[in-house]
Amino acid sequence: MCPSYSKPKKVLPSWEWNINGSDCEYTALYPRAWTTYDLTKYGIKLVCRQISPVIPHNYKDSSLPCAVFVFSAHNVSNEHRDVSITFTWTEVLAELNRKKTVCKLDLERYSEEHTCGVTLEQTIVDQPCTFTIAKNKEENETIHEGYCLWNSTKTSGYVWECLKKHGRLQPDPSQTPSPPNNNTKKDGKEKTKKVYKNDSIGLSSTMSLEAGAHGSTEFCLAWDMPIIKYRKNSKIHKRYYTKYFGSDGIAGASIAAYALRNYKNWEKQLAEWQDPILNNSHIPDWLKSALMNELYFIADGGTIWFDVPDEFPESDPRHEFGVFGYLEGHEYRMYNSYDVHFYASFALAQLWPNLQVVLQYMFRDSITAESTKLRKTLYDGKTCKFKTKDSIPHDLGDPESVPFTQINAYNVHDVSEWRDLNLKFILQVARDHRLLRAYSAPFGGERCLSLAYIDDVPDGDDDLYARCTQQETEPATPPARQPPPERPATPARGVAGILDLLYRAPEEPEERAGAGAAAGAAAGERDAAAAVWDARRYLADMYPQCVSLLRRAVAWDRDGDGLIENSGLPDQTYDAWVMTGPSAYCGGLWLAAVSGVRNMARLLGLEEDEKEFSKLLERARTSYEAKLWNGSYYRFDTNPSNSDVVMADQLAGHWFLRASGSTDQVFPEANVKKALHTIYENNVLRFLNGRMGAVNGYVTGTRGHIDTSAIQSEEMWTGVTYGLASLMIYEGMHEQAFATAGGLYNTLVKMGLSFETPEALYENGNHRSIGYMRPLSIWAMYQAILARPSPPVPVTNGQAVHSKENNL
Repeated sequence: MCPSYSKPKKVLPSWEWNINGSDCEYTALYPRAWTTYDLTKYGIKLVCRQISPVIPHNYKDSSLPCAVFVFSAHNVSNEHRDVSITFTWTEVLAELNRKKTVCKLDLERYSEEHTCGVTLEQTIVDQPCTFTIAKNKEENETIHEGYCLWNSTKTSGYVWECLKKHGRLQPDPSQTPSPPNNNTKKDGKEKTKKVYKNDSIGLSSTMSLEAGAHGSTEFCLAWDMPIIKYRKNSKIHKRYYTKYFGSDGIAGASIAAYALRNYKNWEKQLAEWQDPILNNSHIPDWLKSALMNELYFIADGGTIWFDVPDEFPESDPRHEFGVFGYLEGHEYRMYNSYDVHFYASFALAQLWPNLQVVLQYMFRDSITAESTKLRKTLYDGKTCKFKTKDSIPHDLGDPESVPFTQINAYNVHDVSEWRDLNLKFILQVARDHRLLRAYSAPFGGERCLSLAYIDDVPDGDDDLYARCTQQETEPATPPARQPPPERPATPARGVAGILDLLYRAPEEPEERAGAGAAAGAAAGERDAAAAVWDARRYLADMYPQCVSLLRRAVAWDRDGDGLIENSGLPDQTYDAWVMTGPSAYCGGLWLAAVSGVRNMARLLGLEEDEKEFSKLLERARTSYEAKLWNGSYYRFDTNPSNSDVVMADQLAGHWFLRASGSTDQVFPEANVKKALHTIYENNVLRFLNGRMGAVNGYVTGTRGHIDTSAIQSEEMWTGVTYGLASLMIYEGMHEQAFATAGGLYNTLVKMGLSFETPEALYENGNHRSIGYMRPLSIWAMYQAILARPSPPVPVTNGQAVHSKENNL
């Protein structure tokens, strides 16, 4: 319900709507959220706490299809109050044509030892799907009352009248079929009692509160759709959570019971993760909100997560952690679009590193594949193969086809000739290796979560809402407590060891630094909710393919100067923006990738490879500086018509080197600083006065203006802006970084685009492709802050997503 708006047209007409939106407030720190309802005129203040188990480093619970809603009530009157909460659910996955549907609906009630609830079972295209709403029950409570089944279009009036009369739901007697009577003849005067097909379920819970008392009740929603079969594929896929709850489609009640037993522990784990960030004085408030709330896309990005233990050996991470996919965006229907995941991957790599590893193994296996099947590209109508050997595919398929088997659903260009895909795989391997070492090396099989700040809230006293909203929800006589101290950017215990490994320079050879991790990372000993994949194994498994990709890319160096050239087509992630000859973007990625492979060879003790790539890197660096550096920034490309174009993303290669912990001076430090200042002065400050991030292209000169030569040059890409800001932090430009990204984030919130962050914004306020993957690069900013903390920042540019009108 959105109480800030007038009654929606589609709401059930008999249900009343008396809440004033100004009396409600919504606060989000994904995957937690709170809604407060000031019902003082009724003598009650109510808080609804929402908890989803999207928990970093906890793979079992993060895979569960459920959410818990905890309602806390405070009787602020001088009289007794009974507070009734009713949770309803209506079928949402019906076929488009209900008259021709073969969907079967079964509604059942159930009661177990500590929980009770109602289930709505249906079959959708031969796949079972069960929705369950459940609640914790008192010791002697049953479900003979307090529930209802009804038809949303025919009998909903009974539900509201029942609540008004009894204060809670009761079964509708009119929906109980009469027993069959085969001897009764229909003579036209006797009418058979009409029974409607029910499609809705409801559950009530009541709190009895004396004056001044507090009470709470918990509900859970679980959706159990254990198997997936794509329309054009006969293969049955089992979702990851089925390894714990089975795949029979009857696990809804069990999942709900598990959630209601464990949600307090989930809140504790979330606090252990979030509180060091929320209490970090080096991070502005808007960024704390952005870090948490941009993670919505991890779960809401068309995400699919399969359990595949029998398809891979124990030495493969997919044996344990499954197969993971998320769409490029709500409007771009391709799994794991790799050019975009390059930016978004910072979230997975830091929070669910084993899923990032899984995704990398999926792409690694695709490198050697080659298709004989041909198709025409939409851009120029030329014929090309679906997949070419020694190339990274653009994506792992379309859900409307046979995803993870038929790859490269993208058909605008021949992506085997894209200059960035191969290089982005190499750079992610280097970055992942560093993070994996940091998580695993000093601590063996211990949970990373155990390193974080442990919440000091006493057992049984949950004040998550109070800490995040600073509103009073304590009992009338709370125990004496001291406020938690502010946590430093580098916590004193445990985490300091991680940061030392993340950011020390230079790295020690892997044989010494990673020895402690190897034993604890053995496949047979790893816990799905604990240890990370072994860094040395990862590097060794990826290195041969990295070399193959790099050597394939050498063919793009047409003049033999060590630097690759673009083809004069949109042959990279900016797929409507033409680059010709050497370019700042692809050339920079090339230098960084060569440096990355050289460092991998050193870590693996491959001296000949290290020498080979060191020579290549030196030639490439010389050419890059000579052909592209103009004294203020790196040129967009060598096309004379683009000589004055400043590209916001020109330092993407250097960005990943910094994120990977490399100390190689691939790009001169003075040039990097000068280029960043040029970008800030032009692409940021001259684009809506810095209020909307960094426009992709800006033309300098006396009549400087946004580059309108291509649709993407005049766009601001949210994920690119966050990546640029993270590089500014690495280079000590914290003020510029926070102004660049903070201005953008505040604009997005004001535009109402929270939880559907777009790929692109335009100067006129229009936007393109809401609900997009790339903005997850906000987590690159967090990694950069840990590497190079800023001076404490004032709370000036934003705050957590916080709306008095509850309009998110």
